[in-house]
Amino acid sequence: MIISLVNQKGGVGKTTIAINIGIGLARRNYKVGFLDTDPQGTASQWQSIEGNIAFEVRRHPSRVSPGDLTDADLDHGILVIDTPPAIGEITQSVLELSDLAIVPLAPSVLDIWSSRTTIGMIEEAKKVNPKLEGRLLVSRKIPRTRLAREGRDAIAALEMNVFETEISQRIAYIESMI
Repeated sequence: MIISLVNQKGGVGKTTIAINIGIGLARRNYKVGFLDTDPQGTASQWQSIEGNIAFEVRRHPSRVSPGDLTDADLDHGILVIDTPPAIGEITQSVLELSDLAIVPLAPSVLDIWSSRTTIGMIEEAKKVNPKLEGRLLVSRKIPRTRLAREGRDAIAALEMNVFETEISQRIAYIESMI
């Protein structure tokens, strides 16, 4: 299974969520590979600093074709792909290979508006990759606020399945990376 984290907007938590999905699956004894397609290389930098042994992070900051996936990538039960904060050929190519595209977004009007383009890109990719499923993930939610309460209703208007799980804004997630 190939799981990608996509959103044109930066700062929505794609890399943090991707790394934590990889670690969570590895701790449950899944074989996990990780492809860092973001030219910023944050996941690759995290691995080099932390000496992560839960899974291998391979850097590939360019368009991904089926031929670019190595035997090691394909031998893993699950390949997690972190994408850049932009709509472009890298993200499009990743969507054309993915089984599941997770779109993290904060319950804010700006994130909701900007996610429409990402959702459109997922719909386009389904023409090439009919097995692709897109899911929204509420991220960086500030609990006990009106915005948090009303955010899920606003996100539902995007007409894409939304994970029940919501990730709250917590300093612990940022600290966990260091």
